[in-house]
Amino acid sequence: APWSSHTHTSTMATRKRGRAMVLVAIIALVCTASTSVRAEEDEFGADYDDGPPSSAPPPSSSGATEMTGDELAGSIHSGADVVPHLVKFYAPWCSKCRQMSGDFDAAADRLTRGVNAGTNKFVVASVAEASTGARKLFEDLEIKAYPHVAMFYKGKVFTHAGKDRTSRAFVAFAERDFAQYPSREFVTSLDAYDGEHVTVGLSPKPWHREHMDRALMFIMYMRDDLRGAIFDHSAACVALFFTGLIAGTAALTLTDLVAERLGVPRRGETWDDFKRRTDWEAHREAEKRKAAKKEAKAE
Repeated sequence: APWSSHTHTSTMATRKRGRAMVLVAIIALVCTASTSVRAEEDEFGADYDDGPPSSAPPPSSSGATEMTGDELAGSIHSGADVVPHLVKFYAPWCSKCRQMSGDFDAAADRLTRGVNAGTNKFVVASVAEASTGARKLFEDLEIKAYPHVAMFYKGKVFTHAGKDRTSRAFVAFAERDFAQYPSREFVTSLDAYDGEHVTVGLSPKPWHREHMDRALMFIMYMRDDLRGAIFDHSAACVALFFTGLIAGTAALTLTDLVAERLGVPRRGETWDDFKRRTDWEAHREAEKRKAAKKEAKAE
């Protein structure tokens, strides 16, 4: 055609359309995963039971050592540089804390009473919100939601993120995966007055590291949402995938129709190509009319 550059443009537009269709389908699948049950902990929001806090006893800790806030601070001050401290911070009224209690205790048994028994390789503890010294410790560590699992090791606190709270996940986090999680340096100091109470404080974090850690935690939660949706609701995911694919195809087709109706360039078409195409179409229509007139006169 006289405006043959549009042929190349159309080819590119077709390729873009294919990539866009795949992208729309992926986005639809991710959106479904992200809308699964999300009443979880972390800095994005706490899990609270309906109604006022109850006076129920704290979750049982047959595996993890129950510590007060002061006891944990003293233990970290004396040994966190050598012995990793895996800690669960919880509240007695938190339903998620009760649900994960068994898995956390099983992980504690694996880390302290299994192959590592007698080696002092790990200290696994649980600290209740209402224990002695816990309120100040929670404030110093900026713990805003429960349950909150963290590991203190070599001057850094690593925050466990994600929805996988099985004993296997906690063991993997403590033994090898903790370096992949958001971290922050901390310092401990003895009380200047009595020389006994220990204060644990977080070191300032650059603003870009703060945003990177938040993005990392968000990605981890999205990963677990997507994994859970795929494995727990595979049929629904397949149905949604093809629904999104069909809807995306229809939407992309409609954009061309709307562009034609509004007189604007199609997808992937520049204004220059649009002008050349419309001029050529107008010239073609004019030639058709001339040919029709000639035929009419000839008859």
